[in-house]
Amino acid sequence: MERNIGRAETGIETKQITIPSPKECLYLLKKYEVYPHIIIHSKQVARIAMFLAKELKKQKMALNLDLVEAGALLHDIAKTYSIEHPGVQHTIKGAEWLERLGYYEVADIVRSHVDLPEELSIDEKTIVNYADKRVKHDIIVSLEERFEDLFKRYGQTEEKYRYLKQLYKRSKRLESLIFSYLSFGPEFINNL
Repeated sequence: MERNIGRAETGIETKQITIPSPKECLYLLKKYEVYPHIIIHSKQVARIAMFLAKELKKQKMALNLDLVEAGALLHDIAKTYSIEHPGVQHTIKGAEWLERLGYYEVADIVRSHVDLPEELSIDEKTIVNYADKRVKHDIIVSLEERFEDLFKRYGQTEEKYRYLKQLYKRSKRLESLIFSYLSFGPEFINNL
């Protein structure tokens, strides 16, 4: 069942958004023929993202938990497609598909889940981005371990290596920002 949920809890912003339920997200992953191991990865990312979002909400962060969950479950919706169609970026293709379905805010998370802006803030996009960086396949790992794998798999050229190095630095800054609001450190995530 789709949920129309106001974006801000403060009541200042009244724009309504449409978010697929977890059941609908899983249906979409199957509809778009996402490989089973990618679905398992996405469920693990959603588990971490939801844990962090709930903890950050306790610290008065205005976060939409349904949006976090849908964004995390669907962040790799086009990953299989991009594997089967080399040269297609899964972030862009996945966002296109979700926009066609009317899930604009979820599409924005999918579009943003790989890269990070230089200016960091805590929102649904950065929570999903960080959670994705903590899951290697289906195992929760540290940022260091995840990026070690990314360097091996994608850092083949000097340009790609430099990009990943910068992304690692921004991811570490985001990690520091997120955990500055929490009473536990990043290593706690390994226990989930």
